[in-house]
Amino acid sequence: MSDSRTKKAPTIPMRRIVFATDFLESSRLALDYAVAFSHHYMAQLIIVHAFELPHEAEEAEFITHRPSLSREHALARLEGFAAGVRRLGISTEIDLREGEPCAAILSSASENQADLLVLGTHGIYRGLQHVLLGSNAEKILLSSHYPTLTVGRHVMSGIDLDLGFSEILYVSDFSPESVAAAHYALALGRDLGIRTEFLPVAHDGANEGRDSREEMERFCAELDSDGQIPYREWCDPAYLLGRILTDDELLDHCRTRSRSLLVLAVHSESRLNRHLHSSFAYELVAKASCPLLSVCEPARSDPAQAQNARA
Repeated sequence: MSDSRTKKAPTIPMRRIVFATDFLESSRLALDYAVAFSHHYMAQLIIVHAFELPHEAEEAEFITHRPSLSREHALARLEGFAAGVRRLGISTEIDLREGEPCAAILSSASENQADLLVLGTHGIYRGLQHVLLGSNAEKILLSSHYPTLTVGRHVMSGIDLDLGFSEILYVSDFSPESVAAAHYALALGRDLGIRTEFLPVAHDGANEGRDSREEMERFCAELDSDGQIPYREWCDPAYLLGRILTDDELLDHCRTRSRSLLVLAVHSESRLNRHLHSSFAYELVAKASCPLLSVCEPARSDPAQAQNARA
C-alpha cells in the first residue's frame, strides 16, 4: 500500500479533524473515514462525545464532588476509541462535552479549530439512554460553519487509510455560495489525485427561464474569475443546461457511486439549504452509497485559509 504522506503538500490545510461519536456501531463507519482523512493529511484527530447527565447524576456529582458513573463510563469509551486510533500512529485526543448535542459538538469544533467535522447520521447520545436519530445529525450539518463530512448508513465499509475515492461529485444549484464549494471540491480532488465531476441540480423547476439562465451565467463568471478552473466545460452555461438533474435523478445517480465523495454547499439563502430543512438532503445522505461533504460559505472565518482553499 502506498504511503500518501510522501505526496506533495496538500492544497487544503487540514490540521485538526473533529469526529463526533454516539458510541453506536453506526458511528464506527464514520470513524473509519475520520481516521483515513487524518492519515492522508497527517492531521490530529479529536474524538468528541456529547451527553446530558440525568438529574440524579448531576445531584450526585454536586454532593460528592466526584464524577458520576455515567461520566466515567463515557470517558472510558472515548479512551477506548482513541486507543485504537493511536495504534495506527495518528495523534488523537478526546473531548467529552456535557450539553445539548448540536451546540456541544459545534462548540468542540470551534474550540479545537476544526478543519473538518465528521459525523454519522444517527446523531449523538442524549445521556446514555436516549438516542436522537437523523434530525440531530441534520441539525449539526445545517448549523456547522466547518466543512462537514456526513456518513450515511449505506456508505461502503472498509475504507482504507489511503481513502481510495474514485471521484469527487460536486453538486451545485448555481447559487453564489456554491462557488466556494466548487473550489473546495476541486482542491480536494487535487489533494486526492482524482477527477471532480459537476452535477448541476434543479429543485422544483428551479433554474428554468431567463432569471435562472442569468444566475447560471453569473455563477460561471464568478467560478472562473481567476481563470484556474481545470475543466472548461464548468464555465459554459450551455453545457451545464444540458446536464441539469432533478432530485430523483441525483438520488439515483448517488445510489450507485459507492467509491465517490459528494461535495455541496450549505448556506441559509441557498435552495439546497432549504431542501436540507425539508427531506431532500437528508434523503440524499440516507440513500447515497457515498459520504457527503458539505461546505459553508465561508468555510472558515480565517480568510487566509479560504484563499488557500481556492489556490
